[in-house]
Amino acid sequence: STMFQDAEGTTPVTAVEQPVGRILDKSGLGFHATQVTATSRPVLRQDGSGKHYLYFDGVDDFLVTPTITPGIDKVQVFAGVRRLNSSTTEIIAETGISYTSFGAFYFVTEPLNNRYGYAGRGSRSGATNDQANANFFPAPDTAVLTATQDINGMVPARIRRNAGTWANSINTTFGGGNFLAYPLYIGRRAGTSFPFNGHLYSLVLRFGSNLPIETIEQAEAWINSKTGAY
Repeated sequence: STMFQDAEGTTPVTAVEQPVGRILDKSGLGFHATQVTATSRPVLRQDGSGKHYLYFDGVDDFLVTPTITPGIDKVQVFAGVRRLNSSTTEIIAETGISYTSFGAFYFVTEPLNNRYGYAGRGSRSGATNDQANANFFPAPDTAVLTATQDINGMVPARIRRNAGTWANSINTTFGGGNFLAYPLYIGRRAGTSFPFNGHLYSLVLRFGSNLPIETIEQAEAWINSKTGAY
């Protein structure tokens, strides 16, 4: 009910195999994800368990939101995905225009160690790129991914797969500052490179105070109910 075939939101998505050009932001803040180019829209599909997902073709599919201005140094990202390719780096979700962008983060799959990665960077000059990786999950792989970062809290970025053990960044100096104003790109870096080839079942992005583990586990369970990873 929150998806449309066109970017303007005039033609609802009513069945699988239809393109998705607009997804409404369920926070109510108006950061709707859109794609104005018809050939670059992901397609709604359904897996063998009856769960719906967006299929990204690994060529040019992506969605993008208006600029989001977090004004805070903390983020939590949850995603239900199925990676279909282990040979290239692919963006699941990202702010900024590259991994070097200050005050930005990315969520990625990479061929090195068949890993899922999260990295974020503070906004102050000299801030390091704080990356954490969940290793050794070759494609095809279905996963519920969770990543958190607290730039000024001086705690490492961390990521985990399927509610398992956290993998922490090795960094101890994060540079400080906040997350800065950028659009959120889903499925491709800045709409130009590292396209995602796989399924996106669900995506939740939250800039806000650190969550207790009980709330993180509830979010993971909800994402898994849409994904069926574990």
